[in-house]
Amino acid sequence: MEIVPLKVLIIGCGQLGFAIAKNIDPLMFKTYGFSRSLKKSPPSIEMHQVDILKTEAIGMIKSIEPEIIVYTVSADTQSVESYQEHYVNGIKKTYEAILQLKNFKHLFFISSTRVYGQKTTKILNELDKAEPADYGGEALMEAEIITQQLKSKATVLRLSGIYGPNRTRMIQLAQSNPGNWPATNNWSNRIHEEDGARFIVFLMKQVLTHKSVEPLYVVTDGVPTKQYDVLMWIRKRLQLSIDTVELPIIEGGKQLRSILLNETGFTLKYPDFTHGYEAMID
Repeated sequence: MEIVPLKVLIIGCGQLGFAIAKNIDPLMFKTYGFSRSLKKSPPSIEMHQVDILKTEAIGMIKSIEPEIIVYTVSADTQSVESYQEHYVNGIKKTYEAILQLKNFKHLFFISSTRVYGQKTTKILNELDKAEPADYGGEALMEAEIITQQLKSKATVLRLSGIYGPNRTRMIQLAQSNPGNWPATNNWSNRIHEEDGARFIVFLMKQVLTHKSVEPLYVVTDGVPTKQYDVLMWIRKRLQLSIDTVELPIIEGGKQLRSILLNETGFTLKYPDFTHGYEAMID
């Protein structure tokens, strides 16, 4: 059976969007990207300078007539206003445009595990209720609810801490004086950018081939790790001394695993932080 390529629009097409595009088979998908400022992008993306918050964005979406939309917009500052604008108001505009598309198939909303604000020692997954504890989590949850109004045509992807070649904060922190490290040794969760992108493409292929896709996935490598364990591993891998490191108490953070991602049969390239940071350091 011949597969007709679907038109995919990545709204807020930055690092994650570019990683998605690099993993897309152009025989399956024709990729478009919206960004407020045009940067050097993979040749497989047809980029457009569009701000989803502007009125003309709806017309631009309608002119492309995408069958799949991946919403990867990020807040530009850590503020109530920015989170409301970029997540809630942005997804409202996208939803309004989708209702006017003739052959629309699926919306993927890139959310965050920040929506899990509860304090618990339990390992959380998709079956656990999210309880936001700050303005960021609350805005993301509000945007998720708008997304889910599309019912079977929408999926929320809650990504845990994304790291990768251009996301080196933990390496930089590990290289610094341990006296600059966090005061508490909290639990942390992560997903390599390439694995996050590959899983999104995997789900897009499910849509293309008319296979079922869940309304929600937690996208994490499923290996919750104490932050100091990550920092000390990186520091030792860089052949730096850990003699002056004082371990603080384990406090805060959360532990996450994905039940539904694992049930898809998808395989992570970087199953834990040691694989991912090893590749980055090499």
